[in-house]
Amino acid sequence: MHKSNDDMPTGWVKPVAKPTRESLKARVAELRAELSEAERQLREIEEGERLEALVKIRNLMRGFDLTPADLGFTQAPKRRGRPRKAAP
Repeated sequence: MHKSNDDMPTGWVKPVAKPTRESLKARVAELRAELSEAERQLREIEEGERLEALVKIRNLMRGFDLTPADLGFTQAPKRRGRPRKAAP
């Protein structure tokens, strides 16, 4: 292929075949596999960061002698038996 002074290709350009249905399905399957792997890695990273944040919080609470009650957290009441019926 020859190039002119204005960098536009001249002459014959090799045609590119259109993708077939099967090749597109195969490509989609490859991309889905890559996506699922990336999502798995993301979940691992998020879990690690969550645990790291909990450790930092626990260390700060120990350093300042704080309890969950000091931070305004209260335990949820424990319910026994069946849940109550909703009023009609």
